[in-house]
Order: sequence, then C-alpha cells, then structure tokens
Amino acid sequence: MRYKLVAFDMDGTLIKEDSCWWVIHRHFGTHEKALVNLRAYERGEIDYCEFMRRDIALWQPRPHISKIEKIFGGLQPTPHARDVTSEIKRRGYQLAMITGGIDILAERIARQLGIPHVLANGLAVDERGYLTGEGIFRVEPCLKHETLAKLADKFGMTLDECVAVGDSKYDSNFLKHAGLAVAIGNDSILSEVADIVISDFKHLPQLLDYL
Repeated sequence: MRYKLVAFDMDGTLIKEDSCWWVIHRHFGTHEKALVNLRAYERGEIDYCEFMRRDIALWQPRPHISKIEKIFGGLQPTPHARDVTSEIKRRGYQLAMITGGIDILAERIARQLGIPHVLANGLAVDERGYLTGEGIFRVEPCLKHETLAKLADKFGMTLDECVAVGDSKYDSNFLKHAGLAVAIGNDSILSEVADIVISDFKHLPQLLDYL
C-alpha cells in the first residue's frame, strides 16, 4: 500500500460551510469587520494568533462557550463523508483531520466520522466558560503541511505516504507536500497543485478510486 494516512481539511471538505469562523460571524453580524482582519492576515500584516484575537473580539457581548456550541449545532458532515471515512478505515489507513477551524466543532465532526486524530485551533475560556478573547493556536491554515509532517513522523511515515484532501487556497501547501493531493471544488489555486480534482463534496466517494 503506497499511502498510509489520509488527512482531511474540515471546512468545505467534510462540512458544507466554507468556514466555521464565518458561521459565527454571520450569527453576530460581524462579517465586514472580520473581512478586514482576514485581508490583514493574508497580506502578512498580522500572524494567525493576532487574527484569531481580533476575530474573537468582534463577538459581543462576550459569549459563553456553550453559545458557540449552539451556533455550530446545525453543522453536520457532508452527505457521503461517513461512508467514505468508514471505507478508508476498513482499508487500513490512518485517518486525520487537520483544520484551521475550531476544535469544539472539529472534534464533534471527527467523532461522527470515526476520525481518531484531530488537530484544530481553539477558543480560550475563563473559569466560568466565557471566552477570554484569546485563541488557542495549533494549526496555521497556510502551513498545514507542517502539522501533517509532525503527525506522519509520529506514525513513522513520510509525507509521500500521506494523502491530503482540501478545498481552498489555504490548503495549497497541505496538498503540495503530500504524496497524493486531492482538491475538492473548483478553487483555481488549489487545482494547480492537485493530483486529483473532485468537483464538490457530493462526489467525495470518488476519492476511494485513488486509494
């Protein structure tokens, strides 16, 4: 078996929504201000920790973590995700999720899909469970390959033995450094580095043809 580990992005790949952060912004009506933060991050003016800090500061009044869980309540895996991940596990691959999204959602989706290894960012809370305004940094969205490399090394694997599945320009390095690069959707930047392009998450079972 040439590949040993299959690593998925979450947003736009295993769930329909392009960004779980934007799901929260839609709830609070803070999209426009959040877009300013995103552009500053993309231009390299702020790092991802500061990006998270500025984003979280927009959510007022300061919410309890249970509020965030409630906002995420309706988000579910894409229609074929469970069947695909079950078959991947049946074939003997390691399964992982590496996402710049938020851990309370990522961990729930991973449990539903039987994905044992989850790396995601988090929201710091105080002793009463209210957001402090700080993020918990674990995954740099543009450098997911570094996280993948550490996970692969933990299992005694190389990046060439990994499959990376993502949907956006932020996944470019993630796919570029993997042994098999799978793009979901029609992002032009990602398509340039992908070995395989699957038109959308509805056709995710096509991934099984290449494993």
